[in-house]
Amino acid sequence: MIKRSYIYLSFIILSLLSGCIEKSGYYDDGQQKVIDDLTKNKGWERTYHMTSHDGRECDIYELWTFKDDASGSRKFVRNYDDGETEENTIYFRWSFTIPNFSIIYMDNGLYWEIEKLTPDQLHIYETYDDPLTVPGQDYREYREYKSLPLSEK
Repeated sequence: MIKRSYIYLSFIILSLLSGCIEKSGYYDDGQQKVIDDLTKNKGWERTYHMTSHDGRECDIYELWTFKDDASGSRKFVRNYDDGETEENTIYFRWSFTIPNFSIIYMDNGLYWEIEKLTPDQLHIYETYDDPLTVPGQDYREYREYKSLPLSEK
C-alpha cells in the first residue's frame, strides 16, 4: 500500500513538473523568425531627398521601430537647405494581418506589405488600405530600409 502511494505521488509530481517546462511560444518557428527580424534590438532607417509641399528642398531621415509588445514609433527629421530642421515622432500599435506575417497593419492608418525581410534589410510596399482586400490602390509606395542597432532599454 505504501509503495502504491509513492508511485501515485511520483506520478503527480512528474505531471506537475512536466507542465512547468517552458514552451517556445505561441508562434511557430517561421513566425517567430519574422518577429525577431523585425523587432530584435533594432530600428529601420532610410534617408532621401525631396521637395517639400511648400517648394523647399530637404533631406529626410526616417527611423521606424517595432517592439515585440506590438508598440512602435516613427521618427521623422527634415533638414531643409536653408538650415531649418523639423523633427517629429509618432507612436503606434501594430499587428500582422495574415498568418504568414507578410502584411503589417499600423493603427496610424498604414499597411506595409513585406517584400523582403532579413536581419539587416526591410523592403516594403506602403499602402493606406489592406493590399489583400483593396488591390490596385492609388497610393502604393516601395521603400527600402536598413537596420540600425538600438541599445536595449
